[in-house]
Amino acid sequence: MPNQALPPSLQYIADQLHQTGPRTPGQMRTLVLEAKVQPTDLMPWARFNHPPEDSYGRTMAYKGPNFEIMVMSWLPGDFSGLHDHGYTQWGAVQVFGNAEHATFRLEDSRISTLARWQMKPYEVIGVHHDLIHQMGNPADGDPFLSLHVYGEPIEMESITGDARVFELYKGQIQRVDGGVFFGLPPELVKSSQPGPQPDFPTRIRFLIELLRRLKSFPPEKIQHAGYEPAKIWETLLSDQQHPLLLEALQSCTTETGHIAHSASWKILNRELRELALFQAEHQPTRSASDQFHRYARRYDALIGQPALDQFVKAYLQFATNTYHIRWQESRLLSFGCGTGLTEAYIADHFGIPKSQIMGLDISPAMVQEAASRIPVEQMDILLLDQPFQGKTWDIVYSGLNVFHYVPHSDFPKAIAHAAAQLRPGGYFIGDFITPDHIRWYPNVMYSEDKNTLSLRTPCLIEEAGASFQQSEILNIHFEDQQMEVSYAGKHHRFLPPVHRVRTYFNQFFGGGVALYDAVTREPIPESADSCTSTRYLVVAVK
Repeated sequence: MPNQALPPSLQYIADQLHQTGPRTPGQMRTLVLEAKVQPTDLMPWARFNHPPEDSYGRTMAYKGPNFEIMVMSWLPGDFSGLHDHGYTQWGAVQVFGNAEHATFRLEDSRISTLARWQMKPYEVIGVHHDLIHQMGNPADGDPFLSLHVYGEPIEMESITGDARVFELYKGQIQRVDGGVFFGLPPELVKSSQPGPQPDFPTRIRFLIELLRRLKSFPPEKIQHAGYEPAKIWETLLSDQQHPLLLEALQSCTTETGHIAHSASWKILNRELRELALFQAEHQPTRSASDQFHRYARRYDALIGQPALDQFVKAYLQFATNTYHIRWQESRLLSFGCGTGLTEAYIADHFGIPKSQIMGLDISPAMVQEAASRIPVEQMDILLLDQPFQGKTWDIVYSGLNVFHYVPHSDFPKAIAHAAAQLRPGGYFIGDFITPDHIRWYPNVMYSEDKNTLSLRTPCLIEEAGASFQQSEILNIHFEDQQMEVSYAGKHHRFLPPVHRVRTYFNQFFGGGVALYDAVTREPIPESADSCTSTRYLVVAVK
């Protein structure tokens, strides 16, 4: 049954399907690749002017007795709903742009995301009856077309008829014979039944895409389809997501906060990044500066206080006892004081008057928080080649590996500047991380009440011959019955060899340098490359 209206590539597919019996998804994929379809072959069926309430353009190019060839048109931001393909038993999809594709598992009344990835132009995937998936064009993408071939062993009027659309906000499975769109009006839904419960990442991504589609609807269409965007927003950011997020984290991390299931971890992080971007786009009052100030306020609960309790207090007491430090008679300068939590503890515990303490930090947000605790100024330590305020200090302190954040070529300069602040006989006390710190570094960190969480995906990278620990960070906070997600980007920490750090301190201090495991306080031999806790304490005398 030749069809002269088809270009040769599509005619080849149609002819092969007329001549042979049932196909498998793998065979269909091979057939589509053999056809060497080009985007221009599909242009007669392009529908980029589809109505905004349609999630994409959908056109039948050819109808065989037991197969269909369709062309879909995708504008930036177009996404299908979560769906299967009705009666379809085999098929293939070829994309001609940077499509985003996700697959899902339906099991025991639960639906979860198996994978989400970026497809490449001309890539082909096989389709089978049990496939539940979603396809779309990211908002920053270019328009593109896709080819869809679906088949059944027997002759059938609508191969993709009776498809299931998983409407996760309404909790329904909707049966449809047409497009598998978001926000379907009642007249396009043949029937519905109770749907599966989504896991956390699947749920939040669905709500994001639903809100994006509804934003393009005329108001009367939104109302007709039975949606209230304000309520969907409320659901998306509700603190009812809190236990679902904790459940998702528990399923993919260990008790120590390390990744136990990498695929689930990647999916969770990807969808949370999407939520962070979506929140930032649609809540313009949440500026980047504001987010940093918010994080500064929450830093203590998440990092500062746990670190103080777990090892900083102990190593400060150890240094005090070992070196007979007389805090009450000392003037303390802190490099990278953060919120001033540790410096306030030193004042309270060791009796040093706060008037004898000065904190320095490059972050305006951290300085603002620290100002309620100690005297503090905003300052880049790399500019301190002379004694701060024109006077020397008895102790320079630097906690939580501040030096690792300076540009790696300036690492020795930062140590030299610390030495420049001290009087002869003065002490440097500070902690650092070993090059293998990644083996300790947890992927998720919680505040004590678990209302503040930080998800961290670290890796080791090389730049200009130097080693760094790169950590991609997402921060989540629950407050006032709402979830707030912010993407903190990728942070780099320089990882110099331990012996090189010892050499720098010997070079610039000259009065003796000792290194200890910051947690066990055991001395670190000069030949050592690491230590048990991957954190180490440096005590140097000028």
